[in-house]
Amino acid sequence: MKKHIRMLGCVMLGALAACSSDSAFQSPDPVLVIAADAAVITENEAPSPQVQRQFARELRILNDNNMKQETISNEEGILRFCQGVYNEDQPGKPAILVFLHGIGERGSDNLANIRLAVPDIVKQIKAAKQKIVLLAPQCPGDQLWATRHFGGAEAKLVGKPRQALGMVPILIQKKIREFDADPDRVYITGLSLGGYGTWELMERYGTGLFAAGVTCSGGGDPAQAEKMKDLPIWIFHGGADQTLPVMLSRRMYTALKEVGSDDVFYTEYPNCPHDCWTRTYRNPEVWKWMFSQKRGVKSGIRPEQGEVVMVSQEEFDSAGR
Repeated sequence: MKKHIRMLGCVMLGALAACSSDSAFQSPDPVLVIAADAAVITENEAPSPQVQRQFARELRILNDNNMKQETISNEEGILRFCQGVYNEDQPGKPAILVFLHGIGERGSDNLANIRLAVPDIVKQIKAAKQKIVLLAPQCPGDQLWATRHFGGAEAKLVGKPRQALGMVPILIQKKIREFDADPDRVYITGLSLGGYGTWELMERYGTGLFAAGVTCSGGGDPAQAEKMKDLPIWIFHGGADQTLPVMLSRRMYTALKEVGSDDVFYTEYPNCPHDCWTRTYRNPEVWKWMFSQKRGVKSGIRPEQGEVVMVSQEEFDSAGR
């Protein structure tokens, strides 16, 4: 019997982006993840009330935020994404902002990818009166954004990017041409699994593509810090994150400072669990900082930050993860 699979994600808000069960600390088996996160509906079975409510909520987010669903494809596959264009009455060329969702929003519905954070992001874009093209791609259910993502472990950059992540730069270039956007104002941000994806894109392309990046509850490869030392980056993590340990962000900050980065900033929220993105994306100062960045131009806006715990590679490697 034909089956239709619809991604539901986890019930708790903090788990929606990374499924905060113990399985998040292991290399995910895509089949098991889909089975855990999805409602399987046969062609003769009506969707459950929960599925209907979630679908209605996602459609409402799409419509309320003036977004539309699109796809791009090449010989390697399809990338689904939602797109919104804001403050078109403002002067100048638009900037491009890319948002990468977490593990619980993967799939093929091209709706779950805007479930978390996007409403807050759109609200801040409008308040900042910035002319922005917002792109929210969706990672397929059988993939991960990052080349490697083992829960508590850092991601080592190896080989070429996964198919979905590899299409994000193609999408960016397409939209720069389509909207005559400013190629010197391309911004990247993501949460949890999307934080990993954000790190990987910055590691691969640095200032060759991006003007700035914001990561929430993610991890990267400290060995790639040299490639990002001239890229403005603001890192966020919850001090009580039990899904992806705060050590991940501390180590990335340390690695960037070790190679001489003067434009990396780190904010750690004490006692905050995995969901550090809600308070981050609702903070106007984050967007004021990001939108002030332009490739090749030093921004005069520098976030305040307290004392940061520096973590050496040896300390990271010896820590229990």
